Formats: sequence, structure tokens, C-alpha cells
Amino acid sequence: MELLVYGSLFLTSLLLFYQFYDILINPKMIVRERLDNVKVIADTRDVFDEEMRDPFIARVINPAYEKLLQSLGNLAPSAIKEKYEILLSSSGTSEKMKVNNVLAIQLMMGVILPFLLYYLMKITASSSNVIYIILAGAIGLLFPYTFLKSKSDKRKLEIQYALPSLLDLLYVSVEAGLSFDMAIYRTTEKMKCPLSDELLLTMNEINKGRDRSEALRDMVKRTQVEDLATFVTSIIQAEELGSNIGNVLRIQANTMRLTKRQRAEANAAKIPIKMLFPLVLFMLPAVFVVILGPAVINIMATLMK
Repeated sequence: MELLVYGSLFLTSLLLFYQFYDILINPKMIVRERLDNVKVIADTRDVFDEEMRDPFIARVINPAYEKLLQSLGNLAPSAIKEKYEILLSSSGTSEKMKVNNVLAIQLMMGVILPFLLYYLMKITASSSNVIYIILAGAIGLLFPYTFLKSKSDKRKLEIQYALPSLLDLLYVSVEAGLSFDMAIYRTTEKMKCPLSDELLLTMNEINKGRDRSEALRDMVKRTQVEDLATFVTSIIQAEELGSNIGNVLRIQANTMRLTKRQRAEANAAKIPIKMLFPLVLFMLPAVFVVILGPAVINIMATLMK
């Protein structure tokens, strides 16, 4: 009997609570949800109004241009795109420019330069030579690639030149008691060069959770420098085998310094051969004029008497 009374009391209390919720609390929740929906609609309208207030170029021209770049990139062969990606990463312009942008610039220059040359020929009333027009188109197509290639080669030389000095600083920092990561941070603070930027980017990736060996190999892939690849391989092997990083850095610093000296000696040995053609073309004619000029004048004066 008591169980029946307690059960009835529980059900009555539950029904009363439900009625209280349905009458007082539930309408407020419904109103709040409706207000939230109205706010979302208002925010959407505000966003739409803000988008409509943007200039025509930002709303129409830029999206159309991006779609055109994407279509152009899809038409290009994968080998060409991969080659341009390597050039962009090794030249340090991968964040500012993409492969599709380079292809678009090539296409525009390959079309605009021949058209300008043909228009100039028409204005000057000169005979329009097809060979010159084709040559202008080839120059327009090759100029972006040549520019990226020269910038990439220059950056590679800067990294190659800075690597021995950076290894010396790393070795001194590690021998002073710093860890390898802290030594890299201290070294990059002292040296400002493309190699320091690449090392900082790699360390940031490692701190975000990326595998160390993978991040280091990715740095080598970005820079395309053989000496840096040798250094990274030795560091990865030392970490895997548990070797002393200080000894590895000392050996690598001595090796890179010796390699740098050998390259300097090889470049110095090439200087006489490189100077031969400018001497023959520019210096020797002037010397002949200075030495033989008076004799030729005297001979001509004697013959004319």
C-alpha cells in the first residue's frame, strides 16, 4: 500500500514538473531559438550586404581569374607542374606564387610579346618577319622559367656558402652545453640568411608535432642543396644510432669547410680561361691599335710620297 502511495506521489510530481516546464520554461526556450534563428538570418544578410559592397573586381573578376588558373593548371602535364613546384620551393617564392600563376604568366607573355612586336612592325611600316614574332613568343614563354631558375640557383649558392659557417656555430653551441634544437635557434639568431629561414621553418614544423627526420628531409627537398642533404643524412643517422651529435657536427663542419675551399680553388683555376675571350675581343684590338697605329700611319705617309 505504501509503495502505491509513493508511486502515485512520484508520478504526480513528475507530471506537475512537466506542466511547469511546458508552461513557463519551454515557451522561453522556443522564443530564444527563434531569436537565434533570426540573428543567424540577420548575420547572413549582413555578410551578403558586405559582400555586395565589395568592388566588382573582388566579387567577379578575381573568382573568374582563379577558376581560369585552376583550369590552366589542370591542363598542364604533371611533370611540368612538379618541376615548377621544385623551382618555386628552391627559389623561396612558393608562399608568394603558385604553379598556376607561373603558367598563366608564361601564357600571357607568350601571347602579348608577339602581339606587341607585330603591332610595332605595323606602326613602323616595316616588313613583318614571322621568325621575329616566333622568337618573341619563345622569349615570353621562357622568361618566367629562366627568372625562377636564376633565382633558385642564386639561393642554392647562398645556402651552400652559409652552411660551413652555420655548422661551426652549431658545433660551438652544442659543445657549450646547448641541446641541438636550442643550438639551431641560437645559430639562426646570429646568422640571417636563407639557410636560417629554412631551419626555423623546419623547427617550427617539428614543434607542431611533425616527425624530425621527415621535416629535415622535406627541408632538403625544398632547398635542393646536395651539401645540406649530406648534413641532414648524417644528423638523422646519428639520432637513429644514438651517436654523439657534437662529434657529427665537428666532422661535418670540417668536411664542409674543406669542400668550400676546394670549390674556391676550382673557381680560381677557371678564371684564366674565362678571361681569355674578353681579352681577345676587347683588350687585344685596343692594344694592336695603340702599338701598330703609329707604324701604319708612317707606312701610309711613306707610300703616298
